[in-house]
Amino acid sequence: MSYRMQPTHCQGWPQEGLYRLLENVLSPAVAENPYEWTVYGTGRAIRNKAALLETQNLLADLREDETLLIQSGQPVAVFATHPMAPRVLISNGMLVPKWANWEHHYQLEQKGLLMYGQSTAASWAYIGAQGILQNTYETLREVAESWGGTLLGKWVLTSGLGGMGCAQPLAVKMNGGVAIVAEVSAEQIQRRLDTGYIDVATNSIENALQMAQAACRKKYPLSIGLLGHAGTIYDSIANRGMVPDIVTDQTPAHDLLRGYIPDECSVSEALRLRTENPSHYLTLSAQSVVRHTAAMLRFAKMGSIIFEYGNHLRAAAKEAGLEQAVNIPSFITLFARQRLSRGDGPLRFIALSGKAQDIFQLDAALLKHYPHNQRMTHWLHYAQENVHFQGLPARSVWLTYEEREQLCEWLPEYLNQQPPEAPLAITRDHFAGSTMASPHRETETMPDGSDAVADWPILNSLLMTASGATMVTVQQGGGVGVGQSLHSGMTLVLHPTEDLPTRLQRVLMGEAKLGVLRYQNAGYPPQPKREGKDGVI
Repeated sequence: MSYRMQPTHCQGWPQEGLYRLLENVLSPAVAENPYEWTVYGTGRAIRNKAALLETQNLLADLREDETLLIQSGQPVAVFATHPMAPRVLISNGMLVPKWANWEHHYQLEQKGLLMYGQSTAASWAYIGAQGILQNTYETLREVAESWGGTLLGKWVLTSGLGGMGCAQPLAVKMNGGVAIVAEVSAEQIQRRLDTGYIDVATNSIENALQMAQAACRKKYPLSIGLLGHAGTIYDSIANRGMVPDIVTDQTPAHDLLRGYIPDECSVSEALRLRTENPSHYLTLSAQSVVRHTAAMLRFAKMGSIIFEYGNHLRAAAKEAGLEQAVNIPSFITLFARQRLSRGDGPLRFIALSGKAQDIFQLDAALLKHYPHNQRMTHWLHYAQENVHFQGLPARSVWLTYEEREQLCEWLPEYLNQQPPEAPLAITRDHFAGSTMASPHRETETMPDGSDAVADWPILNSLLMTASGATMVTVQQGGGVGVGQSLHSGMTLVLHPTEDLPTRLQRVLMGEAKLGVLRYQNAGYPPQPKREGKDGVI
């Protein structure tokens, strides 16, 4: 395997790949606020400018038998290890359980001792909206199964057009439906218009409803950005007696101080009040979350399918006094749990060359090797035509356990025969079998009651370290907030060494096997036995 491009910053491709991924998540094309090191929501990739420069310098000098340790976005030191060890290990925002709450987190963050990393920000794995887009597409495809596999003629009411939420309107369109997305920031709406994630924008509820009704009647997909607060808009639509087919939400309800914007505040007023009177701001946010969630419950009584999309909305509303919020189901338990228990899950391929052709070439290989996977085929064709790359070209795909096994067999040969300009990196969303312990999302209502058992993501990170991943991370918080989850991240740079097939097999299949075993231990039916040198699952 030979690459036309050579490392430009570091001594080898594993280090170079991580260097480029860090640059990528902080580029203006990807990060929501790169000047404050924020990738999306309130998740940061690095603690401050000094930490960024030091991390880049250490990566540049890092040898193939050394490992850099990073504590909450701040490099610690370089240690002598060995070539099969990860080049970077990161622990982010990990507080002792008794102290794992927003109050302690804010205090320590103000002292410059840690940061909040969301899921894929601090693990340098964010690829723009595309990553969550495919997950959202897959979720809505599961919902659409009750209507013959399409949302044609159906409309979805949701909210939030930030770095995660912006995937919703395009995912609805991919499934043939109509989306009205409430968003309080005119700037975010314009950004999504410019990048094609929404088709039209309006500040009129009446206008949005008329457009949605016309599109449903004529059966064509449409996405509408509606300027305003979610609670106000949801209430107004319910008061009109209008019944969406699906109601969900992806506002940053996990952080009521720095993420959610209450009904009484504009964006500029929110920024001021957060600093001047944070306790009052939290009170207003809690009241708005209750109104927002209560409106969703009204829609359920009116006949809508409702669910929370993993943003801690239900728990925030319950903590604010709305006990009925727990009656809203999670997208995990409704639509994703069975797939995760079988070993299905997402992978992200990133072209470290920066060349789109490297991804389109990979797309062709995926279509060739998985011709019967209709969802993947639909996704890849749609993404090629409609999804703009943000930063480094990348592709997110969901693979079954068996498809991942096949990938480990054909990918090394593919890289030898059709080498890209530079190595690809494989990483993933943290939404996978053994990578998350999150009682309000990924591990909600496990059959054996092990929702809050966090051994599994820790075991995952230990296994990935032992298996030879290029970078391994452990974090807490994710999209549900401090103290609410623990999760692990993994990145593998596909650099040309003799041990690449072995490393690929150990990392990708080891993680998949652990995910299946986690669900078997929780009481899900065992998968068919597969004999192999790595044992039986």
